[in-house]
Amino acid sequence: MSRIPFPTSRTSLRQLLAVSAVLGAAGLAAVSVEAAGGGSENTEGSAIRIYIDPGHGGSDPGAIGNAIVEKEINLDVALRLREQLEADTLDTFGGGTWEVRMSRTTDQTVSLSQRAIDANNWPADRFVSIHHNAFTSSLANGTETFSFSDGTISADLRDLVQEELILALGLTDRGGKTANFFVLRETNMPAVLSEGGFLTNPGDAAALSAPGAVDLLARAHLFGIQRSYGIAPYVPSDGPIAYCTAKVSSPGCVPSIGSTGTPSLSQSDFVVNCEDVVSQQFGLLFWGRQEIQLPLLGGTLCVGGTIRRTPVQFSFGLGNANCSGFLELPMDSAFMQSQGFAAGDDIYCQWWFRDPGLLPAAPVGLSNGLRFTVRP
Repeated sequence: MSRIPFPTSRTSLRQLLAVSAVLGAAGLAAVSVEAAGGGSENTEGSAIRIYIDPGHGGSDPGAIGNAIVEKEINLDVALRLREQLEADTLDTFGGGTWEVRMSRTTDQTVSLSQRAIDANNWPADRFVSIHHNAFTSSLANGTETFSFSDGTISADLRDLVQEELILALGLTDRGGKTANFFVLRETNMPAVLSEGGFLTNPGDAAALSAPGAVDLLARAHLFGIQRSYGIAPYVPSDGPIAYCTAKVSSPGCVPSIGSTGTPSLSQSDFVVNCEDVVSQQFGLLFWGRQEIQLPLLGGTLCVGGTIRRTPVQFSFGLGNANCSGFLELPMDSAFMQSQGFAAGDDIYCQWWFRDPGLLPAAPVGLSNGLRFTVRP
């Protein structure tokens, strides 16, 4: 996302608000990629369809070793990958736009032909099958990823996923390989099958069952998918992010914006707050749909687009011109719906408050900015 540069000349608040009202958010250029085989390839600006296939399931447990059941860890990684792709779609600061379908989302039996047919009929742009390995000897170890043949988009995706998996867990690199696996042979779109590690190897099993391993494995697949479309690896935000620079208040404190809960149209626990505010003063939460960073009243204006404000808040605190004040505004689902928020919207907000200690220069305190993405 582009940022509006600082102006070189003095600008009035009226001018700043007029400018911010007409500036739009920067668009993301779609990345064009080569289509493969008979598979569907997304058109410019449309969501890329990713089919995630957690291997095995139901009556087929897959590999079992060191207290890990393959069908279970496959599903755990696949569900987390789906979450990350969905979060990436909502997070417009980076990454891509995706649609996701899975061959299974619970412990159920799904035939190999069902998996391929479902992906072909959708049709998917990429097919990613998630597996973990086993061998009769516990010495076998490492990570490997397969495509049906070399010199294809599938092979490129295979190599990227393999590279990211090695970076994620650091297991032995067994390389990118080809195999005549059914789901690689019978799918029409670029397809890969990953083997994260050997459940029958104590070292691999320990790494795969360590806290955070599922998230790392899912993220490795996410990065490989992103890179296959020319997108730099990007971790989508799971929550609000502070940006911009706050204005130091007259008592010498720096007001800090923050939040609790989840910004969601279906939940009602999201609260935007601000600490270290000059006590016993009135404040407002300004919000808009664009990030800007412009000098204003000795501080920085962090919110652009059509700016709206909430009802007046009072900072309370201990008085005597200290920084014990605190501001907060519940932004529950009813508030979001009344303001026209929709799932996927990026919202930018900033606290303003009265700072009489700055009279007669600019008696306004400014927090830093907070960006959040509205969840369903």
